[in-house]
Amino acid sequence: MASLTGTVPPQPIGGRAPVTPVERGESLARSLYLLAIIAVLGGMLNNTFLCFVNTRIFAVRDSYVMLGELICIGCALIVALDRKVGLYVSFSVFLGYMLVLFAFRQQFDPKPIRDILVPFAFYFAGLRLANLRLADFLVASSAIFVLAFGVFEYFAVEKFLDNFNVLSYYLARGSLTLTDTFGHTRGLFISGLRPEPRTILPFLGQHRVSSVFLEPVSTGNYGVIIYAWALFRKEMRVWRWVTFACALALIVLADARFGLYSCIAMTLLRPFFQILPRTIWLVLPFLILTLLTIYGLVSGTHGGPNDISGRLNVTAHLITQLGAGVILGAEVTDKFTADSGLAYSLTQFGLAGFVGLWALFVFAPGKTARAWNFHSMAIIYLLLLMIISNSGYSLKTAGLLWFILGTANGARPEGEGAQNPAQDLSPNPGPMRLAS
Repeated sequence: MASLTGTVPPQPIGGRAPVTPVERGESLARSLYLLAIIAVLGGMLNNTFLCFVNTRIFAVRDSYVMLGELICIGCALIVALDRKVGLYVSFSVFLGYMLVLFAFRQQFDPKPIRDILVPFAFYFAGLRLANLRLADFLVASSAIFVLAFGVFEYFAVEKFLDNFNVLSYYLARGSLTLTDTFGHTRGLFISGLRPEPRTILPFLGQHRVSSVFLEPVSTGNYGVIIYAWALFRKEMRVWRWVTFACALALIVLADARFGLYSCIAMTLLRPFFQILPRTIWLVLPFLILTLLTIYGLVSGTHGGPNDISGRLNVTAHLITQLGAGVILGAEVTDKFTADSGLAYSLTQFGLAGFVGLWALFVFAPGKTARAWNFHSMAIIYLLLLMIISNSGYSLKTAGLLWFILGTANGARPEGEGAQNPAQDLSPNPGPMRLAS
């Protein structure tokens, strides 16, 4: 029937009403949320799943790990890609710079590109969705699962190894050799049973829990990340305290000395985050780099025991062994730099690339002043971690860190549409309701 205005209302096609722009926006938002969850949790559980497959079904290869990582990074990139130019411009500049370095080195190495693609993809994915409740869910739910998995490993080691033979998995990947494992093909990761006594609660024994990360270093790093988020997000209410408890329990079970010291540093420095200028954070790693270089040259150190002072000595020694061409990024080195994130970053990106990437990280803007609190904690975490390890580039923990950092920086103030990002996802923005 014609309306009074003489206009015929749209008729359903095939018995269905036409999809409105609002519904399209809501559907897109839900799809992007799902992809974000797959990307973050998939990055954490990729090795766990493949370890189970290797133990119970068939032998895996390192290419399977890379394929899993590519799927997770691809999901994050799909979420991150929008009409804003920040991601495209910044990554294009980085890629162009790395191609110049590859030309000087006369070899192409995808590793440094992959290392930086993870922060770009996950940070901009979090920045686009900017949903604090989604970040809360990812942190709290993963914290409970990781702790439960770790408790299972600690109290039922043999049953755990029946399903997750960690040594066999890393041997199959080629990350370890039989020489590294002293001929053993069944067991926890080699750092899961260190010969020296525990630092945190020695009565728990020599078993350092690895949980879903399969090695205790990443478990400790993960504990720091979720601790920082709980310290930042008082709006989580009861789940905040659950997250605190899970974080501290994981740090204790993994005997993560770095994790404990990092949490203490974040807590003590928290009142000063809004006071300290970003310039201080910008120059700090290079000041540390300079001091370690001077120390290495003066002392002639060649490393030390597996503690904080020993790791500092390792970093100082490594830096002094790098030639000018390697530091500038024009030459490659065969030095093992995994025990020093500073040395690793210099060898991968060169000094100019390292400075540029660090500056991009430090000066990334946030929509609220409060977002700088979590941003500062992320800076502390990565700064301290780079002194002793290059594990900050590992997808297992980096995906979550960069996603929630992007979320914190992209979220609007509470009560101003901060939980309604679909308005920015639809080609025709309008008021929408999303599942929180």
